[in-house]
Amino acid sequence: MGKRLAIPVAGFALYWLTDILSFHATTAFADLGGMSAELENVYFVTLVASRIAAYAVALLTRRHSHEDGLPPVPAAAAATVTALLGIALVAGTILQVNAELADAGAANGSDAASAGPWAAFTLGTALFGAAQGIMGLAWASRLPLFSYRGSYLYLIATHVAATALVAVTLLLPTSWLLPLTAASLATANACFARLPRAERLEHTVREQAGDIAPLLWRGVLAVGMFAFVSGLVSSIARQGSTGADPVGFQFFTQGVSSVVLVVMAVPALVLHQPLKLETSYRVALPLSALGFLVLPGLIETVPPDLSGTLATTGYMITGIVLYCMVGEAAKIARVPALPLLAGVSCLTLACLLAGEGAGLALARHLAETGTSAALMGLGSLYLAALAASWLAGRSDARKSMLPPPRRRSARTSEPEAENAPDPHGTDELTPADREASPLALDELAARYRLSEQESTVLALFVEGRTIPRIAQELYLSQSAVKYHAQKLYRRFEVHSRSELCEVVARLRHERPERPDAESELAQAYDLTAREREVLARLARGLSITEMASDLSISENTVKTHVKRIYGKLGVHSKQEVIDLAQSSGPTA
Repeated sequence: MGKRLAIPVAGFALYWLTDILSFHATTAFADLGGMSAELENVYFVTLVASRIAAYAVALLTRRHSHEDGLPPVPAAAAATVTALLGIALVAGTILQVNAELADAGAANGSDAASAGPWAAFTLGTALFGAAQGIMGLAWASRLPLFSYRGSYLYLIATHVAATALVAVTLLLPTSWLLPLTAASLATANACFARLPRAERLEHTVREQAGDIAPLLWRGVLAVGMFAFVSGLVSSIARQGSTGADPVGFQFFTQGVSSVVLVVMAVPALVLHQPLKLETSYRVALPLSALGFLVLPGLIETVPPDLSGTLATTGYMITGIVLYCMVGEAAKIARVPALPLLAGVSCLTLACLLAGEGAGLALARHLAETGTSAALMGLGSLYLAALAASWLAGRSDARKSMLPPPRRRSARTSEPEAENAPDPHGTDELTPADREASPLALDELAARYRLSEQESTVLALFVEGRTIPRIAQELYLSQSAVKYHAQKLYRRFEVHSRSELCEVVARLRHERPERPDAESELAQAYDLTAREREVLARLARGLSITEMASDLSISENTVKTHVKRIYGKLGVHSKQEVIDLAQSSGPTA
């Protein structure tokens, strides 16, 4: 096991090393004379924009794919060539611009800089950003191989290893930084090329998007909030930069990251309880608060440059938790993780880019009004805290909506709910008793073609179990239970557990007198509950208007259900539905 993990950990750590030196900071180019504020702005904005574009392309091209991940060797080779070409263009532009500035002198420096090769610089940055972004997705797409705790510790371990490597790298001469960055990039990609090709999965992201989205939207929104704050604070901090030594500044940044990573690792290692969404923002929030306080100079002993570091660290914390959530969701749903990660990363980086843009627009105004900037920052932080509290609200808020748990018999330990059938006595009932008794849950599950695990979750929901309790009893993660719950909601066309229990109770007491043609067709063609109701009326020849009035829904909704029924049954008219029902048996 250790040998199998050695290459992924080493490769992913080297990937983060490259990112730390060249994406989150410009340390890799420190020996080239540094970038002007104008070049830095173009560099960071282009890096983020190119990654967003790469993620969007990955999502669009892979959302219908059953293949998990990318082919290791071609992906690693293409990314290496593209990224190294991008680094070469960026480095060449920096040298050329700095040479022009030195020749022109301080008086004409801005004119000389504006005449520099911006196109080559932007192209190089875009190539590097896109190639690294795709490789980040490729590495992260391996997270479903682990449990939630395993992927959490894997991400922290690779970040810790990268932090240690950065510390060693920064002790070397600055002339080594750029070659080491390029070498770490190539080595990381070579490690990825040695990984086995990912398997083909059962579903595509598009097929399962409706069930996965409820598991992730809170995390995406929360991380997007921290990404926006990180972009805003970092952008403003760059405009008011004190010209700190990039290497020394990077040492401080890695020190902060190390402390945060240790804090994150302790609960996972000692208590076996990795941070979840609702706890991660409580760690990230104070760091963002400190960044807001440092930014306008309210804490004079700390340079404003460090405010961006503090805000970015908060973004890193929540980002690790979100990646773990995505990996687990992909594993539960049996879908490729890469397009799912691409969509999530695209949204969060869009928030980061929006923050960068807002910071550039507000930098001059905020620099002139430092006190108001602090107040604005604290006010924004307060709103962010409220938003995070709401997003990660306690899951027991909806417990009051659940039906009360069934009482259990002291003698048999079986549920004694008022209308519960005897699971062992059903076969001994007379036909009259069978028709009078409620439909058993296993019969209902068979009618709706539920999987074994979905049937078990449904039964526990009906008994009043909460998601944490179900997860504990079935030895599943809460995310897995939520995923099955979302599939049940979609199957029964409801939106909450209380509605699900009400619909199940109603359906169990609506036992048909005999199997009719519509029920047989509905079961054979996997129709939803509403589609079954529409089918029964179609088979009786009702018009669209009559069906809408009978079901208390709009005519457009009826037309939508009719169209879906035609598609599932492979027919094109109402008469064909009637003929099909008559050929299957007597209509109700």
